Amino acid sequence: MRIAEVSTRSGVPPSTLRYYESVGLLQPTRGANGYRVFEEMDLERLGFIAAAKRLGLELPEIRRLLTLATTGTCGGVKEALLPLLAEQVQQVEQQIASLISLRDHLAAAQDRVVTCPDSPQACRSECVFRAMLQDAPVTHAPTGG
Repeated sequence: MRIAEVSTRSGVPPSTLRYYESVGLLQPTRGANGYRVFEEMDLERLGFIAAAKRLGLELPEIRRLLTLATTGTCGGVKEALLPLLAEQVQQVEQQIASLISLRDHLAAAQDRVVTCPDSPQACRSECVFRAMLQDAPVTHAPTGG
């Protein structure tokens, strides 16, 4: 199969297929004309890559898992995959906690805005923003170094 057919069948753009080849995720052969020649196995590898990416795995991790899947055993893949998945679960739990905190701050700000009295005068920060600043966590931008 040529790259256009693999792209059509897999839904992966040709530029991504070429990139995957450059980082060692795919290893198509070259025909006499110099064109890449892909096999059905490459479509399976693309499915594996897509599934691993949906799990949040990075390309170096995916490359290592593909190598294990090709040259090792299912047990080896399982052994390598379990800690990666545990790390992903932990990261998602941290993101959920951060989002819950953000939601709570937004809801409190929304309540303050709703209860702030209307005034014909110019808007002053005392009503809403100072109260929100008292509750907001202090964050600092990372410094370069």
